[in-house]
Amino acid sequence: MADAVTALVVDDEEMTRAIVAGYLARIGYRTLEAENKAQAWDILQSAGQTIHVVLLDRRLADGDGLELYERMKGVPHLAEIPVIVQTVSDSSAEIAAAIRVGVFYYLIKPYDGALLRSVVRAAEETTGRLKSLKGDLRSRADAIALLRDARFRFRTPQEAQNLAITLSSIAQTSHSLTFGLSEILMNAVEHGNLGIGFEAKGRLKTSGMLGREIEARLDSSEHRDKHATLHVERSDSRVIFTVTDMGRGFDFNRYLTVDAFQSTATHGRGIALARMVGFDQLTYVGNGNRVVGIVNLPQPTEDPEEDPAG
Repeated sequence: MADAVTALVVDDEEMTRAIVAGYLARIGYRTLEAENKAQAWDILQSAGQTIHVVLLDRRLADGDGLELYERMKGVPHLAEIPVIVQTVSDSSAEIAAAIRVGVFYYLIKPYDGALLRSVVRAAEETTGRLKSLKGDLRSRADAIALLRDARFRFRTPQEAQNLAITLSSIAQTSHSLTFGLSEILMNAVEHGNLGIGFEAKGRLKTSGMLGREIEARLDSSEHRDKHATLHVERSDSRVIFTVTDMGRGFDFNRYLTVDAFQSTATHGRGIALARMVGFDQLTYVGNGNRVVGIVNLPQPTEDPEEDPAG
């Protein structure tokens, strides 16, 4: 039998740790517990190789939970562990800060067990996919640096994620760009082509049926011939990503501002976050089935010209 997946739960409330452990036990996970950053760091140092995911409270008795994550990023094998931040704060600034430094997901308390389990499973699956791609990314990055104009066609969530991971090496802010690209490419598949609306996605996520519904729609006669396109144009100063799907569009203004963060829903913040941390500009065109994201590239600093007279 395969070893159980291990989650480290870092929270200063004993009851919260117990509830989370109970939620995860239902899907066969074992949990390690820490009530502060110091205890969590001791566990990570001794058992980090066996930990698959970290659930980290943002506000701990001994400081900001993100400080622990920043410390993890300095250790190669710990940097690969997906971190899910949980907090009672619904502040858009705090969520954006967590995404910028690279956390996998941001859960607003209180949440139910079904949501937690789906997020933890997604973290484990995504990390596995990233590790499998890691061997290729170094060589791909050298090739991507040569890109000036390219078009891609995709139709599945995995194809969207692979594109986001591969093309994020085109800019130095690779993690934020990976997140931003992933959001707009996945939206093109799920919401655009497959027509999974906001409310429907909420119900499917809660019931753990989102993946199955996506697969069913991809195989249906209504959707099987649909695809989305990504056009990438790179100059010396910026990269322009244009994503177009075959859907009917949507009311994108609802999701572009911090108003998206004021909802108690468990999703719907991705576009606003992509705009805040993934791109320098993000603009929807027409009815919303086309989006243009722009990333400005850092410009080399020029050394002062030397006096030819010496």
